[in-house]
Amino acid sequence: MTCLDATFTLTPLSPDAYGTLQIASLECFGADFLSWSQNLGWADANNRFYFDAGFRSDPTLDYTQWTNRRNARHLEMNLYFYPSAQANNKQVALIFGFSVLSAPSARVQVYSDAALLSDQTLNYGDSQFLILIDPPTPGNNVTLYFVHVGGFWTFSGISGYLV
Repeated sequence: MTCLDATFTLTPLSPDAYGTLQIASLECFGADFLSWSQNLGWADANNRFYFDAGFRSDPTLDYTQWTNRRNARHLEMNLYFYPSAQANNKQVALIFGFSVLSAPSARVQVYSDAALLSDQTLNYGDSQFLILIDPPTPGNNVTLYFVHVGGFWTFSGISGYLV
């Protein structure tokens, strides 16, 4: 068995990826700072974004709506596939990397502009979760929103694979 090479990988220090099949980008809206390190250098030194439970968003709101999302702490990932036979009819598998800083768990909701795709519990001790999205139509943009709705956790990166 062999491992697949990621089609793209996005991290806080490398938020853009340009490849032969795609353009991918990551933006952060509202990461917090650890209380013992209240400076912008923490994210740079650790290549992580920190999300504090005290500033979580309401998990009952619909974050497909910009008016609800505009004040929510979230990550936004944009993905564009060039028209290509290699990208046709393939799903995108996304591996979301995180660390939960205090037990028992944290929570993130994954939205597109159309719907809630996943309500993920981030368990203490785990480090990633998988989400599959339908094949993007080549030439169209896909935007996903990862909304912080609970717990103390850090985001370390996201890798995408065409499968």
